[in-house]
Amino acid sequence: MPAIPVTVLGPAESGKTVYLASLFRRLAIPRPDLGFHVQLPPEQSTRLNRIYQQITSPDVWPDPQIRSEIWEWEFTCSIRTARNETYSPFSITYLDYSGEHLTEPDGRVEAGTRVLARIEESEFLLILLDGVKVLRFLDGDPRLTEDLVAVFSHMMRSRGIVHFVITKWDVLAAAGHRVQEVMDCLLQHPDFKDAVETLLRSPGGAKGVRFIPVSSVGLDFAVLGPDGMTMVKKGGFPTPLNVEIPFMAVLMDLFAAQLKKLEQQGAPESRQIKERDQRLAWVRMARDRMPLVRTFLRTAAARSPVMRLVRDHMAEAFLQFAETQLSVYGDRVEQDITQLRDRMLRATSEKEALNGLVALFHVKLAEFEAEHPGSRLIKGESWTTA
Repeated sequence: MPAIPVTVLGPAESGKTVYLASLFRRLAIPRPDLGFHVQLPPEQSTRLNRIYQQITSPDVWPDPQIRSEIWEWEFTCSIRTARNETYSPFSITYLDYSGEHLTEPDGRVEAGTRVLARIEESEFLLILLDGVKVLRFLDGDPRLTEDLVAVFSHMMRSRGIVHFVITKWDVLAAAGHRVQEVMDCLLQHPDFKDAVETLLRSPGGAKGVRFIPVSSVGLDFAVLGPDGMTMVKKGGFPTPLNVEIPFMAVLMDLFAAQLKKLEQQGAPESRQIKERDQRLAWVRMARDRMPLVRTFLRTAAARSPVMRLVRDHMAEAFLQFAETQLSVYGDRVEQDITQLRDRMLRATSEKEALNGLVALFHVKLAEFEAEHPGSRLIKGESWTTA
């Protein structure tokens, strides 16, 4: 099962760890509106659950990531087929680290070197935009773009597909802002605009670049504190908003590639089944004609002393050996056919499940885009939004 590296790029306090914990809680339980679920190794699952418990506690937020500490989370993506079978086509690995490695790199720190290497090998990058800093940016505060200059320089190390995730969307929603307005303001900054244009010109930008507003805790769980930068909990239970949408955007491309692979595998397996069916037909025909051979030998032996000797001393032993070998070969061919057919049925089941899931993702992403106009930028003769 291949592991697809996905890296979250975000400065310190942009919400990487809280987002991952909230994403895990949302996806760990099979839900009818999602169509898939994820599993993590037990120790990782336990750690993320503990982080989520800190999120739900009334007084504290999870501690910031220690600079020397790196966690790699492995999400195994599973889908359940109509036959109540669980299929896990691949896993996605997320790297969690201190955002200081991006904004204040230190070449002497081994963890920083590992982060940079991971960025280069990642097939997908999720760039987190701190919603509180975005809100301040709309009021003229430059701290967001100061952080993003460092993030963008690291982003260019990768040839992967890039999506932006605006965290803490509850803060922006409470202030009455919408995605289109936020995007228009961000794209007025020359550094931000040039970085996005570069992404759209890259091979990975052919399908556009998404800007996805998420809230790891929901719209009513916390409010902006008196200092204008920290979040204060109101109480109740988190109700995460859109946390699965970035995951779906990544999975769409992975599922499309998997479907192509399954379609390519289907034709050779069909030919193999046909060839083995032909061999099995020959084996059955040879086995069915053994009584005719015996009848012929009995008739010939009655007419010729020589054929009687052949029948008595050679033919019967040969026929018994031939029947045994044909039976063994026939059983083996039947087993081969059964295995191939099972594989083909499983592949068909996988394709059905993947096609159904891709259709569901299309619907979910279309609904999301309808609710948040301007959340996807497409590069054509001129910039357009979808």
